[in-house]
Amino acid sequence: MNTRGRMFSATAVVTLTALVLLPVVWALSTSFKNEVDAVEYPPSFIAAHATISNYVRVFTEPNFLHQLSNSVIYSVGAVLLALAVSVLAGYAASRFEFRGKDALMLVILGTSMVPSVALLVPTYIMLRQLGLLDSVVVIIVISAARLAPQTVWFMKNFIDAVPIDIEEAAMIDGASRPQIVGRLVLPLIRPGIAATAILGLITVWNDYITVVVFAPDLGRRTLQVALVNQVFDSMGISWSYLMAFAIVSCLPVVLLFIASQRWFISGLTAGSVKG
Repeated sequence: MNTRGRMFSATAVVTLTALVLLPVVWALSTSFKNEVDAVEYPPSFIAAHATISNYVRVFTEPNFLHQLSNSVIYSVGAVLLALAVSVLAGYAASRFEFRGKDALMLVILGTSMVPSVALLVPTYIMLRQLGLLDSVVVIIVISAARLAPQTVWFMKNFIDAVPIDIEEAAMIDGASRPQIVGRLVLPLIRPGIAATAILGLITVWNDYITVVVFAPDLGRRTLQVALVNQVFDSMGISWSYLMAFAIVSCLPVVLLFIASQRWFISGLTAGSVKG
């Protein structure tokens, strides 16, 4: 690439990065303002009277820790359940041949293309009749079911990249199929599992509609539901507090992504080369 091409690429990267980060930086700046400075016109980028009172208010909110724990339980539980099912299904799709496998895999992939809102009403009616609303297990199962179709395909691609000769050698040495999966295949596709888990955690963590529909009880709400509820507060919107709440609610997944960035990048390319 010549000098002009490198300059164009660098300019494009800097411009796109600025466009992505500007709203985040503005939200962070607003979170340190008092309400008067947050709504002043013309707006100022730097707070004239910086304060951490909004963050103190967020962390001292009576339901904050409970909402945080709900977010963690739903996210981690859904990802673990989806991975438990998808690893086995992906292994079967990768290593076994049976009639209708291609059609079945297309059906699994097709279910991920069905909008979740299209299933809200029938699912709600069914759960209400069964008395399963406000159930933590139900929320986890529904969230895992939405992750599973794409996760199955991810696992299949990751396992396809593992040479089958390694498994055949292990079988000759007397290893059983469960031992091969648990002690051989899973360690080799660990970066892919980590990347898939991170994507699943982010998806479930940011999910609003599932919790708000299937968990009417306020005690089952998550940080994302509480964040949206700030917009509909009858007392009006406190923009500085709202921005502080938004920063805090997204901070766990941002820190998780930063901490596992190495795994995430290697996982995205784990199934690209076979052998």
